[in-house]
Amino acid sequence: MPLSCTARALKFSLFIFNLVFLICGIICVGIGVWLVLDKYAIDNLAMATAKVQGYDQDAGLRDLATKPTAVRQIGYLLLGGGLIVIFVAFLGCCGAAKEWRPLLCCYASCLMLILAVEIAATIYAFLHSHMFEKDFREMLHSTLKMYNGTDSGVKSKEMQDGMLVKTAWDKIMIEKSCCGVDSKIGEFNNSGWYHMTKGRYLFPPACCPLDEHNRLRPSCNKIMRHPHGCIEYLYRENSIHSSSIFGIIAILFIIEVIAFLIGVDFFGRVRTEMLHFF
Repeated sequence: MPLSCTARALKFSLFIFNLVFLICGIICVGIGVWLVLDKYAIDNLAMATAKVQGYDQDAGLRDLATKPTAVRQIGYLLLGGGLIVIFVAFLGCCGAAKEWRPLLCCYASCLMLILAVEIAATIYAFLHSHMFEKDFREMLHSTLKMYNGTDSGVKSKEMQDGMLVKTAWDKIMIEKSCCGVDSKIGEFNNSGWYHMTKGRYLFPPACCPLDEHNRLRPSCNKIMRHPHGCIEYLYRENSIHSSSIFGIIAILFIIEVIAFLIGVDFFGRVRTEMLHFF
């Protein structure tokens, strides 16, 4: 069936938009795989916590050890969403090329459903964004209670568990030049390390800058400690990834709206011209 100039223009536009849509879906899958497989500093802490005996008795430790990070959750969502986008884009390209109304109708319905889910997810994320910061801070504070370790040769199970968490925290504090959760006095007072040192020091050596030989200092006082808490750097690390993720989602949303409008218009014109043709 020959189409009018307007219908042909819509057909071409729909095909191009869905081709871009398909590429965006592939990019989403790639970013999702990257976020799922990439390793973050907080993951080291989570894995160490999971090995601690009795961690499941503490809600904060249990959450940290058993739940993936927020960024990794977004990675899984992007991976699944990207596969759905690829499928819908394939429907749109085939529907535009074949001018087949059932395929175009299925395509428009899928797009409408995706848009509704995206709007609902955006509203939910906006309303609950403050809860993530609170829960994240509480989980980190829970792990500080397990900050325990020594080189004295004691091989008890409790000491080994404490060493796992201590190693994870030391790695974060040394690499990020930060101290504890918020670098506040008293943060380590409930830790096994504080009681083992009999309260002689307020902060562990990893809270201070390395010496001139690039080694840990034997002790760390409140003046020498890093002034910033590690939560700032962990948030910053997550926000860098989140910004790129939300940018991709915003672009996808705009493309979806335009493609939906073009698809509906093209479907209507194909239907009208088929009625006139017959």
